[in-house]
Amino acid sequence: MIRPGDRERLEAIASALSIGRAERHVFVCAMGRRPRCASAEAGERTWRHLKKRLKELGLDSPPPAWRGEPLAELPDTPAGAGRVLRTKVDCLRVCEQGPIVVVYPEGVWYRGVDEQVMERIITEHLLEGRPVGEHVFAVAPLRG
Repeated sequence: MIRPGDRERLEAIASALSIGRAERHVFVCAMGRRPRCASAEAGERTWRHLKKRLKELGLDSPPPAWRGEPLAELPDTPAGAGRVLRTKVDCLRVCEQGPIVVVYPEGVWYRGVDEQVMERIITEHLLEGRPVGEHVFAVAPLRG
């Protein structure tokens, strides 16, 4: 059941996270219950590195501190200034040579993404706009 204010809460969270203003979205295969492409630990290390570096570089926006808390009234929440969204997923269905990472909207798919490769993806792809060619195995840009 949708309660009064539910939509406004989600709109405030989306604004704080820069949803709608982000330039790229990075998906990391890092939660596999039965990992086949890389160990769960390897995926988690890659994810933690991405998360840490995006924060250090000011490329992501944190959610509002009140998210998940019941409130009678929404506090003013500033819009996020981040340019990159990040999502940790269970499986990207490739199941080989992982951890697997995909960057949208370009649709660049990466293989074997450890912390060093993730650093290159952040520096070369996210900041400079150049995919890290030797780790790319597919490109399927979103069409709008």
